[in-house]
Formats: sequence, structure tokens, C-alpha cells
Amino acid sequence: MGSVVFREQVRRPEPSGLSRDRLARPLLDATGPGGVLLLAPAGSGKTTLLAQIAGTPGMPTAWYRARPEDRSEDALVRHVTEALAVVLPEALDATTADQLILATETGVPTPVRLIVDDVHELAGSPAEQALERFLEYRPRHLRLLLGSRRPLSLNTPRLIVSGELLVLDGDDLRFRSWEVEELFRSVYREPLSPEAAAALTRRTGGWAAGLQLFHLATMGKSSAERIRAATELGGRSRMVRAYLTRNVLAELDPERREFLLITSTLGRLTGPLCDALLDRTGSAAVLEELETLQFFTTSTDDGSTYRYHQVLQTHLEGLLIDELGTAASREIHARSARLLEDAGHPREAMRAYALGDDWASVARLLQVGGATAVGQDWVARSELPDDDPWLALARARRYFRSGSVAAAVEAYRHAESMLDDPDFQARCADERALAEIWSAHPQPFGRAATPVRRTAQAIRQATRRVPSTREGAGGALEDGTIELLAGRFVNARELFSPLAADPTGRPVGRLCARLGLVVTELVDGNWSEAEVPLEEIALSAELEELPWFARLARGLQAAVLLATRPEGWRLDGCASLAEDCRRDGDQWGSLLMAIFIGAARLRAGQDEEAADWLRRATVEAARLEARTPQAWASALAAVALARIRHAGAAEQLKEAEGLTRSAALTGAYRLLDHARQLAETGPSRSGRSVRLFTLGGFRLELDGKPVSWPSLRPRARSLLLLLAINHDRDVHRERLIDALWPDAPADAGTHRLQVAASTVRQCLAGLGFGDQVVQRNGDAYRLVLPGAWVDLAEFETRLQRARRSGSVTDWSAVLEIAAGELLPEVGAADWVLAERDRYRLAAADAAVQVAGLARDAQALRAAQRAVELDPFRDSSWLLLAELQEGQGDPTAAALTRREHARVCAELEVTPEVRPARDGSRVRA
Repeated sequence: MGSVVFREQVRRPEPSGLSRDRLARPLLDATGPGGVLLLAPAGSGKTTLLAQIAGTPGMPTAWYRARPEDRSEDALVRHVTEALAVVLPEALDATTADQLILATETGVPTPVRLIVDDVHELAGSPAEQALERFLEYRPRHLRLLLGSRRPLSLNTPRLIVSGELLVLDGDDLRFRSWEVEELFRSVYREPLSPEAAAALTRRTGGWAAGLQLFHLATMGKSSAERIRAATELGGRSRMVRAYLTRNVLAELDPERREFLLITSTLGRLTGPLCDALLDRTGSAAVLEELETLQFFTTSTDDGSTYRYHQVLQTHLEGLLIDELGTAASREIHARSARLLEDAGHPREAMRAYALGDDWASVARLLQVGGATAVGQDWVARSELPDDDPWLALARARRYFRSGSVAAAVEAYRHAESMLDDPDFQARCADERALAEIWSAHPQPFGRAATPVRRTAQAIRQATRRVPSTREGAGGALEDGTIELLAGRFVNARELFSPLAADPTGRPVGRLCARLGLVVTELVDGNWSEAEVPLEEIALSAELEELPWFARLARGLQAAVLLATRPEGWRLDGCASLAEDCRRDGDQWGSLLMAIFIGAARLRAGQDEEAADWLRRATVEAARLEARTPQAWASALAAVALARIRHAGAAEQLKEAEGLTRSAALTGAYRLLDHARQLAETGPSRSGRSVRLFTLGGFRLELDGKPVSWPSLRPRARSLLLLLAINHDRDVHRERLIDALWPDAPADAGTHRLQVAASTVRQCLAGLGFGDQVVQRNGDAYRLVLPGAWVDLAEFETRLQRARRSGSVTDWSAVLEIAAGELLPEVGAADWVLAERDRYRLAAADAAVQVAGLARDAQALRAAQRAVELDPFRDSSWLLLAELQEGQGDPTAAALTRREHARVCAELEVTPEVRPARDGSRVRA
């Protein structure tokens, strides 16, 4: 006899939590793999995500949560059949996996999802073997979603390669900082600033359970109390400790538990280090096993070194003191520190010495390691001893790395006065000179003593005035940064790309290059793809203990989200980041945040707000004697004011022109020309409205009236349409030539493109749009209608909003704007087909959502629209027939099913045949 089937095991839980589109999208994709495995530690949010998928309309979903008692094949089959009975018209009759496969081939006529949660309870049992067989041979329209804490015996590599299985692990499920911010604002109703959300993400590692426990522990508390709680949450929180003890450590035998407890003092885990600390062998195999079991243990270098999850690490450190006492804990940390020091890991050694209260050894390592071994959070804490010159030097370095330049300069002077040693004083003076380069009023630069100072001086000078040419005058970091400041973005990208990809380079150089590459992408209009790389840059900067770079990446990420997801509360978050910079004495961070926010508001069409932030940036840049960023901010402000025909637009433009000349910033002249054209002839957001339509046919409206087009040659018109569906984004020359002149030689194609672009530009200028609407940037072209409402951009905005909210109102708004297919007048031109299908299928998804959420006539119209948009989606036909029957029209339902059968017959192909395990041949 198998285990009892409790109804609670097959009851689908109610959806809750934050809906994360990046995770839900691949799980809801009907064309994706038929099997999905969520493989992550306890508390990672697997059940929450699966419950959200189960609650998504459009496909019936069965639910089964496994228990340890379900480890026989018979028990598994009975639970699966019971779960499927909830969503199928007739119950399935099966007692073995093979019988279940055969029963589902005939008894599951429509697409169905089956979710099996807590599959790790079946690991190593006949039930797991039966589940593997069922996954492999079930009918393809039965999608199987699995949630597990530990790897299964499935042949996952083969299933992944064959396209039959998608695996999402703990890193995929980890909350990103912007998701944490949205979670606390939209779900918990307890807003966090972007900086606080980033700190909480860092301390919890984005662990879903940790975030939930933080929320429960801080409900109703003040903002200051919640920030203190975030600091405590790392592992000393009572709730976190109880969760880890019951759900993580309780699974371990005493030997494994002791291994974790003692080796946590290392921080950096390798087999030899753990063996030496424990006076044993075999630690490498234990670490590998812990990672394989998803036991809060990760490796970023393919198994050479490991680290425990931040929350578990801190919990183990506290547990060590509780169980062994303070004296024993200090002794173990001292042994770990000596092993780490001997192995050549000074940062980890310093941390172990500090946790063992051996500050003399910390100071000694700082003296030996110099600038290569600083930056730890604990170095800047106020409770550190303040009578050691080396610790004072470490504190100064921390100020500098945090962007507090003035405080760093004073701290360097203080450290220099504490020790009458020429070498120490020279080191302090040299590092102080580097910090002073970035002060508000730097002294005239002489010949720099070190390459680092020479690079810093060259970049600082470029913030005052751009050198005319570089031609490899400095290194890639120096030249790339100066090219970026100068507005020569193609050159900057070429210099930054190899530097960003070089794993042997200095961390600061790699981070600068990666950040610079993101900026060049934003200049090209690729804002929607920037949030993920910025998150990765921020995390890398935190790992390398470079807090200013982390703050800068977080700030730019917040600005990108402000432009692409323009909820009102995001501006407050960005403003708080700028205020944090000012409070901490980070003048450069404050300046750059003002530029980021101004550019984001300009991107979103909020021109008055953009001008306010950009003018604030010009004031801050003037204080720093940074004329180059001042000129950029002033030129962007000129565009914003010209776009709304502001009374001060002419004066702003004049100021921007003067700053641009003074900074020798030729790269900004295109912006100035654009602002001048807007002020003279171009449409403005306040005076004239511009609307660009491409869904349902190309149309341009000016003040609500369609623009009458003069005759254009076919290729010139095609160029206009191709640029229109990529509005405000660069389209590379090669792509345009391949699309419009595929048979032309390279030189001829380039010439024809230039002629066509000139023709389109003149045409738009003649219609009153100015001569800067078709812009060229290196080898790329783009169409820019300042302040225009663009139907494709509006479609994307509404689609993102609907995916986050899931409301019928927002899904209906998506459907409203989908007036027809993309550019139907160009027929089956290759360059439009992929985008046309993407928008059509997205509209079909919206129609299915409305049909599942709405009532009566609205639901029926939406289902009919879904069938029209995507006649090859079975679920749309079935949903339409169900709605027709539910509204008392069985005749219409029968006609729908007949039409569906006809479509299926037209698409019918020879059934796939594959070998069974016994050697016979069976139909898929």
C-alpha cells in the first residue's frame, strides 16, 4: 500500500509575492521546453514562483506536493492521477508509470500543466525513477514543472541539450536589488530606498526567505529601525537563526555540521585549507558535495574555491561563539588567519584576524600588503582601535574608495602625522596626492610619480577640457574614459571592450570599462537591456570592495528603471540616492546622479523635470571645476527646454554653447544643433503633438492630423519605415544595406543608403520636423522625433505594466493599442517579419489573459481576438469554445471546435516516431 493522498497535497496554493517577469516568461512560454526544474536551496522562492505560474490563466494546472511517504511508484502515480483529476473532465486509471503515460496520451486531450513541488523528498527512490520515466515519455502537451532543493537522478544534461528541460537554479531565483525595492513597495507596502534595498540584497544574497523574515521582523517599525535590522539580518536575527536551524542545518549529520561550523572561519574555502584547519583529508569532496546538494555553498571558479552563502556564513560565525565560547572562537579564527596568510590570501586573513580581535596582525598585514589589501567594511567601523597608524591609513583608503574625497584627504593627513617613519609618511603622501586629484580645487598637476596617478591626472584634466586627439596616448582605461567624456562613443566602445573582457586586468579597470560600455549602449538608445549588466557590475564592485563603483552602478540602474518603468515612486528613490551622495560628501557621485536622473527624465519625456536635474548638475560640476560634464548637462538641458519651447531655452542654449567651446567638447555639438532646430522649427511637446503609428499601418500625426507625405522612392520609404519601427535606436549600416539593397556591392550599398537617408531627412525637414530627425552615429542611423508618442513604445510600456500587475485593465490596455499587424503595407519583407510576429504573439497573449480574467462579452471578444491573432494556438480555440458554451451558445462552440479541427488537419504532419526502451517503436 502506498501513502495516503491528502487533499492538501493536491490543492493549488494561492499566488502571492512579487510577480517577476524575467522568471515567469520562460515558464509560461508555450513553445519552450516541456519540462522545467527549479533547483535551489530552501527558502529560495520555488513554491512562490510555481504558485504564480499555477494561478496564471490560459492553461489548466494540476498541483502535487511530494512527501517522504510518497517514495514508491504506486504512491507517486496515485498522487499524480489525483492531482490531474482536479483539472481533467475524467479521472485517469493507472497504478504504474507506464500506465500513467498511456492514460495521459488519451485522457489529456488539451494542454495541461502538472506541477510537482518538493521533489527532493523522492530522491533515490522508485518514485523518482518513475517520475523520470514519466517526464521522458509523457505526451508533449502535458508540461511538467518540478521544484526541488537537491539535484535529481534525471539525465539533466541530455534533457537540456535536447531542448526538453529548462533548469533554473538558486542564482536565477535570487532577488535582484531592483526587485527587492519593488517587493517592499508593491507587496509589503513598506518602501525601501534604492540604497537600503541594495544593502538588504547584499546582506541576504537576494535570498527570498531572508527578505520575508526581514519584513516580518520590521513590520511597523521606523525607517531607521529597519536599516538597523537589515544590518542585523546577516545571521544574528532570531528569525533567521530559527529558520536556518530547522530547515537547513537540521538536515545534516553531526560530522557535516561540525565541518560547516569550523570552516566558516576561513571565508575562502579550498580542500587543502579545510584539511589543514580540521587536521583531516577529504575536504575537497565535502565541498563539492555541498555545492552539488545546493547547500548554500557556491563556487565561481569551477570548484577551485568555495564560499558559503552570506546569511549562512554569518549564522555559523554566531553559532561558533554560542557553542564553543569566545576564547575557542578566537583561537580557531587565529588558526584560520595564519593558514590564509600562508596561502597568500591577505584579505581573508585580515578578516579572520579581525574576527579574532587580533588588530596587531591586521595592522601588520596592512603594512605588508599596502594598497592591495584594503577596503573591508570592518576597516571603517567606528569601534576599531584608533591608535594604530596603519588602521588609520586603512580608514583613509576606505573613505577614498567610498567617494568621500575631502574626508579621505584629511584622514590621510591624520595617518601621516601618527608615525614618524619616512616610508610610511611617503606612502600616505602619495595616496593623498591621488585623492587630491579629485578634490574640488586640485592643485596644478606636475609629473605623476606612478602610472595610477598619471591615469587619474589625465582623466581629471579631461573633465576640465577634452584633449583634441588621443591616438593611444595612455592605456585603454585612460583613453577609453577620455573618449567617453569627449562623446566619441564608438572609439570608447572599441577601447573598453577588450579591457572589460580581460580577467587578468585590475578590478577597477574592468569595472570602469564595463560601466563605460553600458553608457555607450544607453547613448545608442538600448535602455531596456541595461538593468541586468548594471546589477552585475554593482555586485562585482561590492565583491571587490569598491563601494563607490557599486553606488554608481546602482544609481545608474535606478535611473534606467526610472526611464523604462516610470512609476512615480522611482523618482523619489533616485532623489534619495543623490541625497545620500551629498550627505556622505561624495560630490562626484552627486554630480553623476543628477546627470543620470536628468537623462532618464528626458528619455521619458518629462522635460521640465529633466531640465531641473540637469541644471542642478551644472551647478555641482562648476563646484568641482569639471567643465566637460557641465557642458554635457547644459547641452541636455538645452534640448529639454527647447522641446517644450520654454522661455529660457535660448539663454540655456547660449550657455551650453559657451561651455562646449570652453571644454573643447565637439561631441556635444550634435545635441546643440538638435536643440537649436527644436527651438526654431521642430514640434514641441507643449505646442505641437507628434504621434507615430506602425501597428496597423504607417502613419504620422502632427497636432492630431495625419501628415500628407510627398512621393518617396520605394527604397527611401522602406528606409523610413525600417527606422520608424526602431525609433530612437541606432540601426547599423550593414543591417540596413542587407535589408534594402541585399545584392548591391558594399560600396554601392553604402552610397545608396546615404542617398536614401538624405532624401528622407530632406522630406521630414520639409514637413517641419527639422533636419536632425534622421541622425547618423558612426556606421549607424536612427530616426528621432523629439517628444513623439510612439505606438510601439507605448505597447511595450503597457505590456510590462500588465505583466507586473496581472490586472484585466492593464491587459485590456495592451490589446487596445494593438490596432493591427506591424507595417502591413510592406508585405512579407524579411526585415519586418520577426518583429511583426513578436508583436502579434504578444497581442495574442494579452487577448488570452483578458479572456481568462474578464467576464461575458468582453471575455468572448478577447478570445475571438486571440484566435484571429494566433490561429495555431490550441489553448485559444479551446478557451473560445468554453466561453461560448458558458454563455449558452453550444452551436457557436461546436463551429469553433470544427474550425479548430480543420486548422489542425491543415497542419498535420507525420507523427514523430522514436524507439522505446524495449526496442519497439512508439509514437511521441
